[in-house]
Amino acid sequence: MYFEIEPKGRKEDFFNYDYEYGQVKKALARKEKIIAVVGVRRVGKTSLLNLVYNETGGLKLWLDGRIITDPKKEIFAAIYETAKDGKPRIFGKIESLNLSAFGVGMDIKLGSESRVEIEKKIRGSGHICVFIDEAQRMGAKDLADVLSYFYDRFPQVSFIISGSEIGLVEEILGEDDGEHPLFGREIAKVAIPRLDRNRAMDYLKKGFAQLKFDVAEEELDEAINELDGLIGWLTLYGYEKGVKKSKDALKKTSQGAAQIAASELVHFFKKVKNRKLYLSILRNVDGAGWEELRAKTGKDLGKKLNPNLFTFALERLVRHSFVEKRNERYYLSDPLLSKAVFLV
Repeated sequence: MYFEIEPKGRKEDFFNYDYEYGQVKKALARKEKIIAVVGVRRVGKTSLLNLVYNETGGLKLWLDGRIITDPKKEIFAAIYETAKDGKPRIFGKIESLNLSAFGVGMDIKLGSESRVEIEKKIRGSGHICVFIDEAQRMGAKDLADVLSYFYDRFPQVSFIISGSEIGLVEEILGEDDGEHPLFGREIAKVAIPRLDRNRAMDYLKKGFAQLKFDVAEEELDEAINELDGLIGWLTLYGYEKGVKKSKDALKKTSQGAAQIAASELVHFFKKVKNRKLYLSILRNVDGAGWEELRAKTGKDLGKKLNPNLFTFALERLVRHSFVEKRNERYYLSDPLLSKAVFLV
């Protein structure tokens, strides 16, 4: 069913990303070492990873980047645990992995087992697929070091990672940084676009048809105008309207989505010092160019902004996929962020 609110796990429930799905499957068949699934929030990256994970045979493990605090220790330990047990593993909660029993890091020693023995166990386990969702949520440098280490030493280990395009490509994969540990490595990148208006309409119509539930096209138009082509929000709307039968489904969807987006902003603001500056930028992003946006933000804050400070903050919002840059102008990547900024 299209309007399930959990990430999709079956091909028949996965809408309209056949090409991207095929690209990931082909890269896995080639045993590419790093496969990056990129795109802004709510375009279906987690569903794509989940689908491919379910269809992948052999040894595999799933790691949620949101709960990884020490990539060098935890990723290595999780891969070793999978190799040692010889069965798939899902680490949705890091406490399910008893890391306190391991003295691990990049200089591995594990009880009486030497680093050489641990590496031998991993190499002897055949092809291992490591799925990391929300990869950009962990330390970029540490994750890059882990990926580089495995890329060079364990050719039979494939990483399939997802994250926001700018944050993932620039910070973790080092695509344009000659001094980055992964620079020059072969990386298969699969971009997940948001749905255009026609595909968004097709998705909603087919989803409601599955439920045998009629919705006027004018109402679907209104939902697309409000939620853009972000399949995550469209799914939430379809669930609210077609499954829960809410009379004010769009209003409830917008309110709920704004709260989710606000929680992500709260998490982001824990890492920044000048919260008011970032909030003001988000409130004034409306297709403005750099100079216009700096002027609006400065007026909002009642002071002239240092160009370097403003650029640093704006680029950080772009890297974390809250803001998109298109044709030298800046836009909110998610229309619900315009409401979310007033909830934090």
